[in-house]
Amino acid sequence: MTQRKKIAAIITTFYPASHADVIVTKFVEGFPTDEGLLHPKVDIVSMYMDQIHQNDIGLDLAEKNDIPVYPSVRQALCLGGNELAVDGVLSIGEHGDYAWNEKEQHLYPRRYFFEQIAGVLATAGRSVPVFNDKHLSYNWYDAKWIYDRARKLNIPFMAGSSVPLFWRDPWLEHNLETNLEEALVLSYGGL
Repeated sequence: MTQRKKIAAIITTFYPASHADVIVTKFVEGFPTDEGLLHPKVDIVSMYMDQIHQNDIGLDLAEKNDIPVYPSVRQALCLGGNELAVDGVLSIGEHGDYAWNEKEQHLYPRRYFFEQIAGVLATAGRSVPVFNDKHLSYNWYDAKWIYDRARKLNIPFMAGSSVPLFWRDPWLEHNLETNLEEALVLSYGGL
């Protein structure tokens, strides 16, 4: 039997229906499907939470599942030691008490999180897969820096959005090989 992969979760804040809840809770407890619960095939072995929300559920989830919560990104990736000790990283920089800029963009610390993650990987001399929830940054300069740093360190790097899973009205789903010429997404909020 192969050893299960160890994953660190780096999170801004964790409360019901937050991105951390939607993602990390499934990695810990499983993913409900029409056919039943799809059990996780990896283990969340550490967490870092930048802010503790007034309705926090991350600390209880961690305690219930014996997942240590570390005071820094580095310690979460090194499991409290001095060397990289995880096989992958979930970076969830969404939600929390962070400033807004004049374009009404929330200044989430996604670059800061990635700088810390990349620093540990660079020091270790090896890379592990990193998943970045949502877009890379609120500005092009930081997004490009994250991309370039991931390429330089040969980090298997993924980023994603919940938009492809959003409601469609009317329901419309194309075959995977369908070429689209135009698409429109409606949303609300700042730039």
